[in-house]
Amino acid sequence: MSQPHESIWRGGVASLIGGPRFQTYLSATTTPAEAIRLYSWNIEVSASLWGGFHLAEVCLRNALNDRLVEHFGTRAWWDSAQLHESDLAVVRSAHRHLFRSRPGEFTPGHVVAELGFGFWIGLLGNRYHARLWEAAKLDSAFPHYAGRRRDLHTALERLRKLRNRVAHHEPIFNRDLAYDHELLLSILGYLSSDVARWCRTHSRFGSIILRRDAVVSGLHIPAF
Repeated sequence: MSQPHESIWRGGVASLIGGPRFQTYLSATTTPAEAIRLYSWNIEVSASLWGGFHLAEVCLRNALNDRLVEHFGTRAWWDSAQLHESDLAVVRSAHRHLFRSRPGEFTPGHVVAELGFGFWIGLLGNRYHARLWEAAKLDSAFPHYAGRRRDLHTALERLRKLRNRVAHHEPIFNRDLAYDHELLLSILGYLSSDVARWCRTHSRFGSIILRRDAVVSGLHIPAF
């Protein structure tokens, strides 16, 4: 009797996934059936990271926004912050989207919600060290962090790239995902120890990362 993943392979799912894309999984395994199982596990482990990214993006956004509102004395702080032109372009794009989707109804809070993870991480970059990290005391958004801004920015950039790979359904199985997950929890911990504890308690990641070999060998079936 054939295994479910062998039927999937014969059914042509691999060709719909895409030849070059699926080759990554074939190269990492010994049979097409194992490659399908690894692909399935990649979906499962990607899904298990999304809750942590959700918390990281929302908490980072709110923590930085609160500091900037306090420093500049306005909820529309981007009008006073002397942002780099590329960052202003992101804010203008958010305004244009809101003009179309919520004509006459949106607030600065709606603009904040439109600004993506990369935008907020960018505010921690070198070009804003004096203007925002020091003058606006953005370091106070991370009450449990005592390191350098540069190291924090580097860690967040690593997570942003992983988040984008997950969002675009890319292979992540060949990364050190255990390190990535601990880094994600560390970032949450810098913002709030309670949020980091909440994420660790509810995350499925730990059990999923441990059963990768069992999934690829066919002993376990992933659930995504």
